[in-house]
Amino acid sequence: MKLLDLRELSKTCSDNPMVRFLNVINRGEDLEIHLLAKKEDLPIGILKLIAAKNGYDVIEIKLEESYYTAKLRKKERM
Repeated sequence: MKLLDLRELSKTCSDNPMVRFLNVINRGEDLEIHLLAKKEDLPIGILKLIAAKNGYDVIEIKLEESYYTAKLRKKERM
């Protein structure tokens, strides 16, 4: 399981929350990803779209006051 906390402010372009998320999910190395992100940095609709295109299911989303948590699980191949 990978914990990916994207709530911190980015200091560089490569530290941007979207870039960090794409770097992890494009590799596809993790069976499960627990994500913490602000909706304005990584909208939930975009999260679901990118996850599906990279072979992950979004199995849970919990909204908190200023951010959300999401659990992503790699789809099983048949």
